Amino acid sequence: MITELTISNYRSVGPNVTIRPGRLSILIGPNGSGKSNILDVLSFVRDAVTLGLPAAITNRGGIDSVRRRSHGHPFNVYIGLKVKLKNGYADYSFEITGDRLEEYRVKSEKAVVYSDRGIIGEFYREGQEWIKVTGAKPRIDEESLALTALGGATNYKPLVDFLSQITVYAIFPDTLRKAQRFDPARPMKRHGENWVSILRELAREPAKDDLITGLHKLTGDIKDVRVTSAAGYLVAEFKQSTKARKSKRWFAADQQSDGTLRVAGLLTALLQNPPLPVIGIEEPELTVHPGALPMIYDYLRQASEVSQVIITTHSPIMLDVVDVNRDAIFVVNRVEGKTDIKQVTDEQLQPVRQSLLRLGDMFVSGELQLSLFDDLTED
Repeated sequence: MITELTISNYRSVGPNVTIRPGRLSILIGPNGSGKSNILDVLSFVRDAVTLGLPAAITNRGGIDSVRRRSHGHPFNVYIGLKVKLKNGYADYSFEITGDRLEEYRVKSEKAVVYSDRGIIGEFYREGQEWIKVTGAKPRIDEESLALTALGGATNYKPLVDFLSQITVYAIFPDTLRKAQRFDPARPMKRHGENWVSILRELAREPAKDDLITGLHKLTGDIKDVRVTSAAGYLVAEFKQSTKARKSKRWFAADQQSDGTLRVAGLLTALLQNPPLPVIGIEEPELTVHPGALPMIYDYLRQASEVSQVIITTHSPIMLDVVDVNRDAIFVVNRVEGKTDIKQVTDEQLQPVRQSLLRLGDMFVSGELQLSLFDDLTED
C-alpha cells in the first residue's frame, strides 16, 4: 500500500504535491485538471522500474512530454513514495534533471527497505556515482534507475515486486471485443490487451461467481461466462437468456455492448488473482449506465480489502454512493498551468454525513474546489 506519494513537475503537476491515499481513494476534479497525470505517475514508476527509464519516457512521447516547464525552462521531476510492504515498508524516490528540453539524466535516487528486523537494503546515488549501497554495486548510467539494476537482489526484491505490480487501467471496449492470442503475462494489462487470458483463469476460480453476479446485475440476462478457442485465438463468450426463445444461448464478446464489455473488463481487473498491491482506474463510469454505478462502487470497495484502489471520476452519481466515513476523497485542480491535489477535510464532509448535502452536488457546484484552492498563489 502506498502511504505517501510526492510529485514535483511531472507533466502538469506542480512542485511538491503530496497525497496520502487510503485503501480506496477517489480523485475528482474538472476536465483538464490533471487527474490522469496523478495516476500516470504510478504507471511511470512501474514502467521505469520494469522496462527501464528510457522506455518509460519514450512511451510517453519523450522527456519534454514528461516534465513541466515554464518559458522554455524545464523543471526537475521528482517522485517519492512511502509504501507498506507485505513484511515491512520502504521509502523510494528519484529526481530527473536536464539543462536542455530533450536532455535528461538521473540527478539522484534513494531507497530504504525495512523488514521487522530493521533495514535490509539501502542505497543512495547521485548521477553515475554510488554514495551508499547495501550489497553489490552494479554499473549504472545517468539515464537509468539504479533500482532496475538492483531488482534481482534479495534486499530490494520486496520493493521491486511491489512497484512492478502497480497497474492503472483505462479499459477500451474495442480491445476486449476482439479475439486475442493467449498471453501468459500477468497481471491484466492497462487496456485489457490480455483480458481473455486473465478471464480464462478467472472462470476457473471462485471469483467467477462474483463476476457473473455483477454482469447479471448490469444486464439482467447474463448467466455465465466462458472462454473458448478458435483458430489459435481465445474468445470470450457470455451465456444469455433470450426472451423470444425462452432459452439460453452463448454470445461472443463482439456481440456485447460497450458498457457490458467495459464492466466485464473492470470486474476482471478487480477480481484477478493474485490481487495487485495497487489498482488505478480511469473513470470507471464511462459507457456504464448510471443505475449500475452503485454496483461498480461495491466491487471497488470489495477490491480495496485486498488491494489499494485509486480511481478518477466525474460522476456525481458515483460520488453520491461513496462512503465518506471510510474513503479518501481528493480534489484535483489546475490553476495557472499547475496541477495540485488536496484531500477533502472532515469539516467539509460534515454536511454529507448529516445528510444535508450530497457529495455529488458539492462537486458539481464547485464548492469543494473553491473551499480547497481559494488560497492558491503562483510560485
